[in-house]
Amino acid sequence: MINSIVLAGNVVADPESRTTQTGKTVAGFRLAVNNPANDKDVVYIDVDVWEKQAEFVMNYVKKGSGVSVIGRLRQDTWEKDGRKQSKILVVGERINFLGGKKKDAEQGSEEEAPQRAPARQVAKPATKAQTYSKTAKSAPLEDDEVPM
Repeated sequence: MINSIVLAGNVVADPESRTTQTGKTVAGFRLAVNNPANDKDVVYIDVDVWEKQAEFVMNYVKKGSGVSVIGRLRQDTWEKDGRKQSKILVVGERINFLGGKKKDAEQGSEEEAPQRAPARQVAKPATKAQTYSKTAKSAPLEDDEVPM
């Protein structure tokens, strides 16, 4: 069986940190994920991250941050007023930023989001018309004359 999930969305509120009875750090946040076919169809998903990922989330993730989450589903169950309750959440194993630079409103500075790969720019090959306009001044070039 496979238990794996990949999500991308925006963080709804600043993450909250807590420590378990065994001393492990857990950070939790809520992620708003839109349906690409219908922007009004939004699903809110609770995400928990542990240890080093929790430290990363507490240091860098804020309300409004665009993030991707790779993780697994977990179902928590408990009893309240004699009735069984349950909730499904995501245990995030990897968190990455989506988008570009984010502004820190309090300090007025821009910082590059960590764990973000730089955008790759791919050069497009020149079309015949572009080649002509760059190289020829009088008559159009024939196919066998186009430098490539």
